[in-house]
Amino acid sequence: MNITPFTDLIVANAAQQIAESFFDSILTTSLDATVVAAQEVALKNKLQHVFSALGVSSAIDLLRSSFSADHSGLDAALDLVKIEVDTISNIATIRNLIEGTTLSDDLLDQEDNTETLEVTDSTKLTSSVSNTQAITNLFSSLASIFSSGLPTSTTTLESLFSVNFLQGDQSLGQFITDISTDPSMIGISFNGISVSDLNVTLGTARVAFNVTFNGVVEPETEIWDVELNQTSSQWQLLGNQRITDTYFNFHCNDFDGSDGLTGGCGINTRLFDNDFTNNGTGGLEIASATVSVIDGNDATTVKAVVYLGTPVLASAGDVQVYDEGSQSFTGDFKGFGSAAGQILSSHFVAGDIIQYDLYTEDLNISNPSAPQIAANAQSVATYTDTLAYAPSTTGKYPVATTAAQSAISNFTLASNLTLSWTLAPGTRNDEVLVEVSDQIGNRLQTFVDLVGSSENSVVVASTALEISSDSSSIGLDSTAASYQLLVRIYAADEVTGQFHSTDYRATIPGPTAGEGGGTTQPPVNTTLVCGYESGWNDLADGGLGAPITPNSFEEFETVLEDCGALPINSLITVAGSTIVSIADAETLTFFNTGSGTVADPGTGDINSNVQGEPPIQFNWYVENATCTGCTHSYLVLFTDSTIAPDLPAGFSVRETIALKTIVGTPNAAGTRYDLVRYSEASNYGDMVRNTGSDGEIWNSSEIVQ
Repeated sequence: MNITPFTDLIVANAAQQIAESFFDSILTTSLDATVVAAQEVALKNKLQHVFSALGVSSAIDLLRSSFSADHSGLDAALDLVKIEVDTISNIATIRNLIEGTTLSDDLLDQEDNTETLEVTDSTKLTSSVSNTQAITNLFSSLASIFSSGLPTSTTTLESLFSVNFLQGDQSLGQFITDISTDPSMIGISFNGISVSDLNVTLGTARVAFNVTFNGVVEPETEIWDVELNQTSSQWQLLGNQRITDTYFNFHCNDFDGSDGLTGGCGINTRLFDNDFTNNGTGGLEIASATVSVIDGNDATTVKAVVYLGTPVLASAGDVQVYDEGSQSFTGDFKGFGSAAGQILSSHFVAGDIIQYDLYTEDLNISNPSAPQIAANAQSVATYTDTLAYAPSTTGKYPVATTAAQSAISNFTLASNLTLSWTLAPGTRNDEVLVEVSDQIGNRLQTFVDLVGSSENSVVVASTALEISSDSSSIGLDSTAASYQLLVRIYAADEVTGQFHSTDYRATIPGPTAGEGGGTTQPPVNTTLVCGYESGWNDLADGGLGAPITPNSFEEFETVLEDCGALPINSLITVAGSTIVSIADAETLTFFNTGSGTVADPGTGDINSNVQGEPPIQFNWYVENATCTGCTHSYLVLFTDSTIAPDLPAGFSVRETIALKTIVGTPNAAGTRYDLVRYSEASNYGDMVRNTGSDGEIWNSSEIVQ
């Protein structure tokens, strides 16, 4: 049985309701076969002029006759005839797309079968068919060039593309260079090619298609423009004609696969404007944007808006997601949820429209909790995509094997990294990211493409990151005692293509590892300056984590002396306030309980704002520093498994927090507190604050809600 717009209309007329409603209903009786056959004949009569022009036999059975999806015969008729149904009136409009003629079909009236769809000039239809086939052949020609390898010459390849080609901000030269040197292009094919908006007179059309890489069909539909070269009379590819590299997808990530956290899901979206000369803005870069979720039912109702802007330290044209909760830019991620800075997953329904509006003006964040596009801004460009599926809010995470986790923990420079993993049911391999970074922000990355691979393992050569024992030449700190290693394993849902990934982190030796003291505890470092951090190893102590370079409380005081710490107890009121971490959107709420002293501490909650993560309860109090000449004070947080039952039995942690700077009015919403923290935990210290070197010094910035 064929399933086409034609068969849908036949069923709708026989059932006297929209086909989708009929199929979704629960009925105890079947359609009358005689009525179905009569409606099939009636539709053929309505389309007889179209069929005659295209050489389709009047004897064809629209329900059962097989046909080829090659844009000829019945397939050509499906290209040229569009059927739209008004769900309120139950009136179907049958439209000749080439000539614009229409007829109406009342689904509630099985006898309105006297009209036929008009064809005034059959040559227009046959011309449309031949041009549609020529456009389709463009993609066949492109695929054939990569059928058995990469091209040794780009001459034939270039002839398929217009000089006006633009694809995600890439010019023709850049695009040709990329695809002609990309091994993943070998064996590429194009599926579901659909031509629309064909105008033979102007020589323009739009093409929707899906791409198959390594035998895997990408679920996301690409939409490109094509144009007719008036000199050669050949159709050529124009690309999507977008002045930025733009993407939108759903993603679930387990932030650290070894710690048992459930992770979180959300959206990934970002814009990259790499070439300011094609914007039509006189060389101005795209600096901000909105990504709107528009209801697909009416194509008007805006259900949510995501604001994007360019961070102060980012490269011009790197337009990132703004988080209203942390009041900072978060790269490309916005998590699902109802808290500030999050977005409800229920906003996204298949068929909804994702609309991008691009601006050259900076994002207005003068009110950090309510970003706006600048008042005088005019949209430079607007693009729309149709959402193919609703997101999954439950992660289907790949899991690294025990051997792989050991390899990650024990990785050293100038060695290969062997990784293996298991996939969750219903997912396939996508890629693996390996990243090495230092503590001052430098990083090296390599992505291993695994699309189409059935092997759940890979060996990442050290040369892929250009890592050697001499790291001074590769952009990492050559004086570092340690680096951070991140391995992220990506899988994709086999049906929707949604990404699911798991992170694994480890601290690995740097070029100066082992110098100056070996395994013994180093003496107090009196040269520590404001901004110093101990570093952190997520994988230490069975996933509880521990500082890379444990520091003493005296060293913490040395850092504070350089920072110039302030008295918390006189500048800010903690009780009754809520602050949000800029780095990770973690929320700390201080309740109006207790007096905030050691004898009568207050209480509070730490909420990670990650779906499925329970809040952690804590006690808090304020104390004055006791060091000689000190005028500052501390906010001390303490919790253990008796205060927060979700913590491991016997586990405890204490944070001694000093206030470095205040940006704004103390206690007012939107004010930023810059903090220096000294953290101790029972898994890496004896919890006696003034003895030993077993704490972590680190910095954070918090926003008052």
